[in-house]
Amino acid sequence: MNLLLTFFGLFGATFAISGGSDDGASTDSELDTSEASRAVVGTTDHDHDMSTHDITDDGSNSPENYIDITAFGEHHTSSSHTYESSLQGGRTAITTEAQVAYNGLRDFLGLEPVELETVGQWAFDNDLTNNDMPYGQDLQAVGLFYSMQGAKVAWIDEDAFDPQILADIQRTARLGETDEVMDMVEAFGHDGFATFLETEGLVETFINTLKMEPHYGGTLHGRAFGDLEFVPEPNGVYGTPAASDLNHLTVLSHDQTRPYMNDTFDWPQWPALDASDADVINYFQSMAVLGDPKGEGLTPEHLEAGSNAMSAGESLMAHLATHSVLEDMQPMAVEMEDTFVAL
Repeated sequence: MNLLLTFFGLFGATFAISGGSDDGASTDSELDTSEASRAVVGTTDHDHDMSTHDITDDGSNSPENYIDITAFGEHHTSSSHTYESSLQGGRTAITTEAQVAYNGLRDFLGLEPVELETVGQWAFDNDLTNNDMPYGQDLQAVGLFYSMQGAKVAWIDEDAFDPQILADIQRTARLGETDEVMDMVEAFGHDGFATFLETEGLVETFINTLKMEPHYGGTLHGRAFGDLEFVPEPNGVYGTPAASDLNHLTVLSHDQTRPYMNDTFDWPQWPALDASDADVINYFQSMAVLGDPKGEGLTPEHLEAGSNAMSAGESLMAHLATHSVLEDMQPMAVEMEDTFVAL
């Protein structure tokens, strides 16, 4: 694809201006919205002056240009990995680089890029959040969380899906084994996706997203702990799995060999073990297409678009992934004291 894509939500759209009452379970660091800028937006107008977006042309795409999820609020719960100081074994913070990977996947599937708020609103609309409505920067935080989750998982072909893939590929990414990661993408991913990542210059961004720790910042428990329920397997013994349980697919054991883990206690997120693989992959694919979380995931049209992606030329994703982003996008977070709770 090319610059016919109409917009690109690398860092979400306009930051929420008004705050709101919290649920009492966490502490928010609100953005100084007077300093925050709008998202980087693509355009179909080729005469548009891209300098208004302050995109430099030096080919840089360094980590300092991405926004940490905690800029949209900190929700530290009982997880061992909500604080940066607690990231272990190659786990990294969640940043808006995940949105680049997410929109790259959407590009592959023939879909337009979306902003963080769009993904966040989808989550609120589908009972994938703690609260019924967003407060403060919840749309951005929740949107970034589910963009990351979709980018981590929805590339996997549903016929090849096995939860163990998420342990193996995230561990391998965190060990820095790029070639092995791409071998797994080739083996388990949608036809052509590995080549798409290489051609579009998105391999590093994809791998960096795989490294991100889902519990970091506490959004998983503090804002994205949805209670949408799924039908358990007939022989299930652990109860009815909810969206909050399925979200732990990408949470690994301390040694990073097992998926579906509660990383604080190093035991499984038990109800998730009773979810069917079909429901799980469809759930994560719904994040990519913003569809029904209990629906069929990707359609034949999405996969056909993916198979045709290689012949479509340079995409907006590839163009923006090789450019640095707004320096003034870095939000001014209010530093607040918080207490780490370990159960």
